[in-house]
Amino acid sequence: MSERQATSGPYGHILTNIGVWSPDGEWIAYDTRSDAAGERFDGARIEAVHVRTGEVRVLYEARNGAFCGVATFHPLEHKVVFILGPERPAPDWEYCAFHRRGVVVDALRPGVAANLDARDIAPPFTAGALRGGSHVHVFSPDGLWASF
Repeated sequence: MSERQATSGPYGHILTNIGVWSPDGEWIAYDTRSDAAGERFDGARIEAVHVRTGEVRVLYEARNGAFCGVATFHPLEHKVVFILGPERPAPDWEYCAFHRRGVVVDALRPGVAANLDARDIAPPFTAGALRGGSHVHVFSPDGLWASF
């Protein structure tokens, strides 16, 4: 088998360093940041490409000025988890490491993301609750847990 490019487009195709393959090995998830190196967190979409056909599916499109990225698949289900920045960012609440959250989307029903993180961002704080943001989300092999 020879190498071939799976997808192309006028934007970045940024792969996370783990968990990009769907459970059936047919799809690869990625985000669409503007720079090829992925240094700017400014992606508007989470997409997946079918490795044999080249079909591209938009799994999630950020809204209201939010950015999204760092996508990984669930090991058993067609779900993708990723980082989502704040919607309607303001000068006192812009994207940064502690203003982002983890969300999950069902790749078979794209477009609707559910929160993965439970956290406190303003007092009163719950003892032991996550106060900052999250980063790369990776499911356990059985899919019951996610690290971040």
